[in-house]
Order: sequence, then structure tokens, then C-alpha cells
Amino acid sequence: MEFQIGPIRPPSEANSLLLRVTENCPWNKCKFCMLYKTKKFHTRTVEKIKKDIDVMAYYRDKIQNHQLNGNLDIVAIQKEFDQLSTQNEKECYYMVFHWLTEGNSHSIFLQDANTLVLKTEWLMEILKYIRQKLPEIQRVTSYGRADTLSRITQEQFYQLKAAGLDRIHSGFETGSDEVLELIGKGSTQKQQIEGGKKVKQAGIELSIYFMPGAGGKVYSQKNAIETANVINAINPDFVRLRTFVVKAGSLMEDLVKAGKFIECSDIEKLQEIKMMLEHIQNCSGYLASDHIINLLQNVNGYLDKDLPAMLEYINSFFALPRETQRKYQIARRMGFAGDWTMMDGLNYQNIENIEKNIPDGEQFEKLLNHYMDYYI
Repeated sequence: MEFQIGPIRPPSEANSLLLRVTENCPWNKCKFCMLYKTKKFHTRTVEKIKKDIDVMAYYRDKIQNHQLNGNLDIVAIQKEFDQLSTQNEKECYYMVFHWLTEGNSHSIFLQDANTLVLKTEWLMEILKYIRQKLPEIQRVTSYGRADTLSRITQEQFYQLKAAGLDRIHSGFETGSDEVLELIGKGSTQKQQIEGGKKVKQAGIELSIYFMPGAGGKVYSQKNAIETANVINAINPDFVRLRTFVVKAGSLMEDLVKAGKFIECSDIEKLQEIKMMLEHIQNCSGYLASDHIINLLQNVNGYLDKDLPAMLEYINSFFALPRETQRKYQIARRMGFAGDWTMMDGLNYQNIENIEKNIPDGEQFEKLLNHYMDYYI
């Protein structure tokens, strides 16, 4: 009694069930990503996926059968968990338990990298089966590449919405065609806008990702402004920040070694976020800094009413003494889950020692990237 669990999901799906519909990535040529490089893409059969949904429903029923005074009997659930014969069964059982207790049986995420590449009629059949077997689900979400979204017809999006698809996450990364080519994304600004508009027209929520720093120093301004242009054209429901870092061992690192990519500093990447926000017009979606990779996690808010406050917040960081900025940068890149206003009560002697001994410049940026490499 097992179901497959893929390797990745958005942070916003941390409490969701994970249903593996496809395996790995059909494109697999992005120069910044190493997740699927040694693996081949293939789709799973509808029959296998339905079996996985059946197993999810089976564990849901077993867990919910353990009641004590109107609540879940945790002792009985722990005993049942301990008696499972394989580690895979335990992982599946725990995911369903976590979904019931922490996620309030709210959502399910369709894995892996680009589920929308599946034939529409197959995906509709899967969506309908989810709604049948797990009727408590309130949100079904999937990844979808921009080029794939652009090829799906408007009518097919309407059909997917009717079948139960609620939200699509898409890694646009940048709105600049030059940067898209540089990082090997395999999509264009035109495809982003065409696909994004169709998703929105169908009533499906669209969550896109922006990578400040993806263009390096050469395309820094274009990365910010062209991404803002795409956001203005689509008005996505969510814009999620994912600060770009050259991952050790990636194809982007090869470009750095060849002198074809000069990475922006940590501060320059934040300046890109500010520049992007300054060019937003007539948008109402939510900007989310929902990943530890971002320097300022409190840059969050609605693009219509909270834009001035977000810009003021960023500017308040830029106004800090450089020593204070550096201490916060070190703390944040070491995993500090707060902003600079929360550091006074911390014992950060080690951070002060690092700050004093490493000068600004290449050595300092290498240290920050060393820490950030663990997050991607």
C-alpha cells in the first residue's frame, strides 16, 4: 500500500498531498537546475495514478477511523504507523496524516516538473478521480512550463478548470528573452504572456516565479524591467521571488568559469527586486517572498495596495550602515528566519567575527553563495 512521491513541490504546498503524475522534467535543459539532469522524463499511466489516489484514500480512512472523544487517537495512530512493514509505507502514511492534521485535508499538488504536458483528456480523468475519491480537497495545483501553457488551447483550460484544476505554478524566472536564452529556459516572453493570459481567462489561479539576478550583471536591468512587463501584461495571482544563485556543479557555473556570466552581488539582486516593483502597473496579485533563498523575507504584499510599503521596506534596508547590512546578510544566509530588526536579541558573536574578517567584494559574495548553495 504505497504511492509514489516525487522530489519537489512549491513551499506553499508544504501541507499538501503529493500525487506523482509525471516523472522528472520533459525539458531538463535549464542551466541553473540540477534536480533531474541524470533522469529521463516519462508519464505515468492513468491507471497507476488512480491506484495511488486509492492508496491515499485508504490511509485517510484508516487514520480517521482512530477516534477518541471526537479527536484523532494519536496513540492508536502511532501504533498502526509503527506496524507498517516498509519505510515507503510509513512515508505515505505520514504524508496523509500530515495532510489531515496540518493541512486540514485542504490541497493536493500534482508532481513533477510539468504535469500540464500530459494529454488534456488524461489529466481531466485524473482530476475527476481526485474529486471523487478525495472530495474534501479544496485546491488542486500543478507546475506548468510557459511553453506548455502557450500550446494548450483556451477551451482545454476551461475543461481543466471544470474538471478541478485550481492553480498553476510556472517558473517564468524572467521576462527577458535574452536572459531566458542565457539560462536555457526554453521559453519566450511571448509564450509566457500567451499562456498566462489563457490560464487567467479560464479562472485558474496563476503563480509565477521571478529570479532576481538570473541575468547577471549584464542583463540586470532587463531582467527586472522585462519581468515587470510580463507581470503587467498578465496580472498573475501570485509573483514568487526566488533569488538566483549559481549552483555548484551546474551548467551556469560552467558559464561563470568561461567568463560568460558575471553574477550579481547579493545587494544587486535586491536592487533588481526594487526595480521590478517600481515598474509594476495596474496589477492586483500578491508578491510572496516565501523562500529562505531571498534576502528580505518580509517583502510581501498585494501589488495594488502594498507596493509603496514594500518599496519603503527595501529602501529602509538600503539606508542601513553597510556594517549592519553585512551582519544581517551573513545571518540570513546562515538561515536566520527574520529581518535585521530582530537581530538585537541574538547572540551573534560568530557573525560579528566573520563580518570583521572578510572584506566586501568577491570573497564576501563567495561566502554568502556558499551558504545559499545548500538551499537550492
